[in-house]
Amino acid sequence: MGNEVLIDIHNHSNLSSDGSDEPMDMAARAYELGVSHFALTDHIELDEFGDGEWDYRAAIDKSRPTFERLRDEFDGRMKIYYGAEIGQPLYDLPTAEEILAEHDYDFVLGSVHRTEHYEHMSRIPDTEFDRRRVLSEYFDEMLKLVEWGRFCSLAHITFLMRFVSIDTPSGLVTDKDKRCNAVFEVYRPIIDKILETIVKKDIALEVNSSGYRRGLGEPMAGAAFIKRYRELGGRMITVGSDAHQTCDVAADIPESLALLRELGFNEVCVFEKREPRFIKID
Repeated sequence: MGNEVLIDIHNHSNLSSDGSDEPMDMAARAYELGVSHFALTDHIELDEFGDGEWDYRAAIDKSRPTFERLRDEFDGRMKIYYGAEIGQPLYDLPTAEEILAEHDYDFVLGSVHRTEHYEHMSRIPDTEFDRRRVLSEYFDEMLKLVEWGRFCSLAHITFLMRFVSIDTPSGLVTDKDKRCNAVFEVYRPIIDKILETIVKKDIALEVNSSGYRRGLGEPMAGAAFIKRYRELGGRMITVGSDAHQTCDVAADIPESLALLRELGFNEVCVFEKREPRFIKID
């Protein structure tokens, strides 16, 4: 990966229900690859909180000492940030607010992983009705999320494109690598509202490199979304691999940074105590 500044502040260890590897192993891999800024952002899914399938309280309690071990191990060699990914906070807002009050996170991602009628994005029925309903719900919930706004960066705005085809005036778009542009055009009004809101609230837009691994042909958000964010005055970008295993740490980060440079960005940001710090990438 050469001498390029590498930043990866979206990763999931075995402190997430869907993560597989030890935090230290993931951080060591990041350092080996030349990453200079690293964060674990293990999942806190508020729609699942307290249902017994995953002990979120226990995982959260382990997150601070885990961060401290990583920070001490890589002191002076790689900057470590205390992070979390808050999914569906409006499904249990009192608990979300309590967690944020009790933990002095450096960096918090806000995300939508489900909607009212679709608990599992990978199981959406392939019908016109379901495609239209899940997309409307998805962007409506995302708009409510950013209006709440108690997080640092909006995660993977095109996450749903991994799972659902798009109905457009000219026909159904099934190819994964064409879905993001199609959804941008069809849902442009509400996407603009989402982007305008994060600009107004000084929330960053995440460029999540896992879009390349998931067959979208670009990160999440993709080029059309990033360009529009910039047109609306947005300047705060975070980058992360969304790795859930050690082998994916920093995957496709150089490609994501190259896209950002093509679109006119010469810096991205990290967060310390939830305040942005800008890092040159040109």
